[in-house]
Amino acid sequence: MLRYQDIHDRMILNYEFLKISIFEETKILFEDRPYILDKWKQEAYRMTEEEVKNQVPGFTMGPSFRALFSLFTQTLYFEKLITKEMIKKAVDSYQDTIKVILAGHFIHEFPMDEIKRSANEEKISEALSRNYIYSSMDIDYHLMRDIVTKKKDFKKGEAGLLATEIIDNRGHVRGLAEIRPPESQKAELASDQHEMWLELIESTINSLDEMTADLFDLITYLWMVSPKSIDGYIEFHSNDALQLRNLKKRTAQGRELDFREEDRFNIMKRVAALSSIWISLGNQQVKVINTQDIQDNELYEFKDFQRMFEIGKIRVAYDKKTGEAKGIYAVQVKPSPVLTPYLDGPNRTLGLLDLKVFQYSHYTQREHKRLTRYLNLQWKIRTIRRSLHQPFKVSTLLKTMDISSRYNGVQKRDKFENVLDELQKDSVISSWSYTEEIDEEQVGKKGWFQGYWTKLNVLILPTDIVVKENQKKMMIDSNRFVNEEIIERMNQISHENSISEDLFFSQDFSLNELAPTLEIEDSIEIPSKVTSEITSSLPKTEQQAFHFGPEKELALSPETMREMMDSQNMSIRQTAEEIGISHSTLSRYLRKENKRQNNKNDEKMLNWIKEKSKRQNSNSN
Repeated sequence: MLRYQDIHDRMILNYEFLKISIFEETKILFEDRPYILDKWKQEAYRMTEEEVKNQVPGFTMGPSFRALFSLFTQTLYFEKLITKEMIKKAVDSYQDTIKVILAGHFIHEFPMDEIKRSANEEKISEALSRNYIYSSMDIDYHLMRDIVTKKKDFKKGEAGLLATEIIDNRGHVRGLAEIRPPESQKAELASDQHEMWLELIESTINSLDEMTADLFDLITYLWMVSPKSIDGYIEFHSNDALQLRNLKKRTAQGRELDFREEDRFNIMKRVAALSSIWISLGNQQVKVINTQDIQDNELYEFKDFQRMFEIGKIRVAYDKKTGEAKGIYAVQVKPSPVLTPYLDGPNRTLGLLDLKVFQYSHYTQREHKRLTRYLNLQWKIRTIRRSLHQPFKVSTLLKTMDISSRYNGVQKRDKFENVLDELQKDSVISSWSYTEEIDEEQVGKKGWFQGYWTKLNVLILPTDIVVKENQKKMMIDSNRFVNEEIIERMNQISHENSISEDLFFSQDFSLNELAPTLEIEDSIEIPSKVTSEITSSLPKTEQQAFHFGPEKELALSPETMREMMDSQNMSIRQTAEEIGISHSTLSRYLRKENKRQNNKNDEKMLNWIKEKSKRQNSNSN
């Protein structure tokens, strides 16, 4: 058997050596998946009769290794002669991109092994190691998250839908929320999958609780930090929430098995609930309305309703023996434009959210969860305003905690103080104390609860890490390790009808049989003389050209923007910098995700296209 070490780093690789090199250099990315590497190794080191004859992958090659081979030959180094050194550099630069591209292939090729794996494992491990995630600290975001905990507030309206108002602490109406039935079409789902999803949605109103708010925070966090599909989706796996909640897995005969199906179901029915809630927020200048005087919806000035979260494909586990669907393990999900302004863009404000909020019980420690979220929000605001030592009113904290009305005054005080003690014990807060000594003689007297105790002030201080992190302007770039252009090109390849063996691998590797004797210079560019000698015998491939002639009136569209970027060989990030807009704004424009037109940005982009077109025309003349 050929020893991989014998292949020189700067040797132009023929088809056989190229397969081996791609496997050997990428296997480090998937060491946790031995079932994949075992199959890849066989495909890399085996040459079928078809491959010997055609010098391209045969139909017996699995889709994941075929996609990996295509990534290097059709996208990263299209129509180039490839060396080991080039493969090493690509793996080092694009390892996260490679993982994203292959994730879908793994699911289809190794369904039983992959169904229980989450694409977010590294992000969840990072969060667990530092004990916090990032969350939006905008008040509207906080109110939208809070509304998913209040199923009792939803009442049947005139249209027959369950609806409620989104009201801030001052009694101002900030928006409306509705629970809407699922859309009838889910054509991309198999019938059994569709039924399972509908079953989850049917329990929406009973799924609104503190755990649903946890998932609201977790999904939006993962959306900020994880690679997204071209359509803007991330994959959310039930494991992501179960790991953060520190739930124990099932065991048998001392062996750890997996999470209980019931726990997964409880997670996924709440994700389904989030996708059934529609929000209408007030315009930028929100009207101050006395909610007691509201007679009808004509008093509102709200935007159109939008779904909170949009759902794409779902991943279902099937029983190995019967083939029956067992449960939904993962879903493609993305926040809608009603939420994305708080998560992406220059105006977002991020702060720390303590992981304890996920680990407190939504049954027995509801007040702990609610107070933790509220304090994390306040500490970000107070860090900016430099007012961390400003005390909180007991009445405000009681309203936030929403302690059950079945408790009497003494019990509510005990509950209140016990929650703060436990938050301090768990290092969610640094310390707490009343700003004045309590007059215990008043406690228990008529009116003491409302007239005395709830008017007291409490000083609650954050931990040092919260202060330190909140002082920074937190910048999260979910795609800093992922190349969107590469992913988009691979998606184009996979959807083209012309993915035949001739087009898919147009490089004629049989012409490289002389490769073992040919080395590339240190620049990793083939000397022009050698290039001309070799490429003269390669099949001619016509490059697509984009002409922006002066005779044609240029119009701005995602298509013309993409064409000009391709003709300039520029990435989204480079283009955005030249235009003077943010990378995320341009990315959303190209994906046609911008719901509202921004005339200033449109003008900048059109001027950029026109300028580039002028230069092209002057160069051609």
